[in-house]
Amino acid sequence: MGKNKAKYYPVGNGDTSLFKISNANIITDCNIREVKDGIYDVKKNLIEELDTRDDKPYTDLFILTHHDNDHCLNFKKHFHTGKISSYDDDDDKIIIDELWVNEYILGDNNISDDSDAGVIRKEVRRRRNLYKNNDRSKDERGNRLVLIGYDDNNEFTNVPQHIPGSTVTQINDTGLKNFEFFIHAPFKADVIDCNAKEDRNMSSIVYQARFYKSNGSDFSCRILHGGDADHYRWATIKEKSEKNDNKDALEWDIFQTPHHCSWTFFNDTPYKDDDKGIDNSEPKQTSIDILNYSLTGAKVVATSKKVVNDKDNPPHYPAKTEYTNVVGDSNFKNTQKFYDDFKKPIVFEIDDYGATLIKASAAAISSGLSKPSRAGRAG
Repeated sequence: MGKNKAKYYPVGNGDTSLFKISNANIITDCNIREVKDGIYDVKKNLIEELDTRDDKPYTDLFILTHHDNDHCLNFKKHFHTGKISSYDDDDDKIIIDELWVNEYILGDNNISDDSDAGVIRKEVRRRRNLYKNNDRSKDERGNRLVLIGYDDNNEFTNVPQHIPGSTVTQINDTGLKNFEFFIHAPFKADVIDCNAKEDRNMSSIVYQARFYKSNGSDFSCRILHGGDADHYRWATIKEKSEKNDNKDALEWDIFQTPHHCSWTFFNDTPYKDDDKGIDNSEPKQTSIDILNYSLTGAKVVATSKKVVNDKDNPPHYPAKTEYTNVVGDSNFKNTQKFYDDFKKPIVFEIDDYGATLIKASAAAISSGLSKPSRAGRAG
């Protein structure tokens, strides 16, 4: 599989990312737009990056942080659902060996069956029923399902489960080589509340991805990924991590901005409305504390449109300012700005010395046209 990578695709205000480790490919969310007017061809690049089995592209793991459209756009067009035996070779869809979801994908009553979220829900039910009925095919690649968080509505009978505080070292019944996840969220209270409040962002899967050095004992890179989790969720993550002596699970070399560089990571919205006497312009201390768990040379990745000084939210210019206050302007990377400059996704190559941002092709780097910059620290 070559070098370990963390790749963040330019998909506007949405998320699609890929981790490549020595024995697995891991996709988190998808926002795959139609290729036109300079839109990057995410699907083509995924096919190039992924491995094949029986000439069919597959990912070892797909993580759906939550099922808002900007996190699952065109899933039904580009990912295979149903039994692998039903695969149509002409479609060139990606097979998902193991699928991670939160409980609300089945608890949400506001999903249309023909939407991308509806197609995912149907696939979750198909896989869930294999576990519920103890079908022996449940453990086959293409059928595996894992619940992240809690099962408030008892919809996931017999389905494997990773609750907050869990460390995940294997997928597909195979140990991950020099890599693991620490699961931060969703919490049980948020699972219950998101059903009552019909707020999908509350149920976002939040994790820390941990890349190890080749010695298998020290970290080389840690990445925090939070879907669209807001400052309330992050405050609970901080409280529980510190209380349970998991402070190292808050440390980060790369921080993917929650909710596409929205102000919701820092405080309520609207940011400010003088006419209504609303002022939420002061960031919560708990959010600043999370950012202060950054490690030497840490980088922030904003998966969003280009961040400019206007009133958009997301991305939100004051949010960018808070991030740059911690890591500096040069260590704040925006997927759209990076694509405008280099015509490629943001890619970090990860080795024993940390994460290196690749600004140009290998040929260009070797010829001296551009140099990679080291991000993060080793261990």
